[in-house]
Amino acid sequence: MSRGPGKWTVLAVLFVVLVLFDQGTKFLAVDRLTSVFQRHGQVTFLDKVQGFYSHRHLELQTTGGYTVWAPAWRMIYVENPGAAWSLFSGLSEGVRNAFFTIISLAAVAFVLGYYRRLRQDQRYYQLALSLLLAGAVGNFIDRLARRYVIDFIDWYVGPHHWPTFNVADSLIVVGVALLILHPGQRKSARAASQAESEREPVRQRGA
Repeated sequence: MSRGPGKWTVLAVLFVVLVLFDQGTKFLAVDRLTSVFQRHGQVTFLDKVQGFYSHRHLELQTTGGYTVWAPAWRMIYVENPGAAWSLFSGLSEGVRNAFFTIISLAAVAFVLGYYRRLRQDQRYYQLALSLLLAGAVGNFIDRLARRYVIDFIDWYVGPHHWPTFNVADSLIVVGVALLILHPGQRKSARAASQAESEREPVRQRGA
């Protein structure tokens, strides 16, 4: 009987698809929310892809954004040299890039080490770790190419805005949430508590 794809096949497929999706949405953000391709006469897809990874600091060439849902959601082009809420953006470029390089490589090493210990049937954890890996690498590619991350999703309520984010950020958040909220962990804790309560009367009788 077929047991489905191996865990490394699952990781490879999800990783490639999700990283391409992340980079593709950032490409669309540059294409639709800035005028850089028009200014450089880049019309063909290959020319635009080359420009996507070579042009930098495009915030002065933005086109004003796009409203997805007026009460709460716009697409805007933002360059974030730091982390969420622009953390560490005040550091010098060299220190900041070295810091994020170390953090990214450490995250990749952690995910792969954790993933290597998974059983073939632990699909839930395979999904969660694949999301984490793709998100970490997606933003790392940005930093290697530009020294900053492209953000474009702007959620807000009235004048209050959530920090602008991207698909890679979402993958990381969802991956971490899946690891924290995995129902199997709560079941294991309840089972351990039940087993302990069942052993207690035995110890009392033995005493």
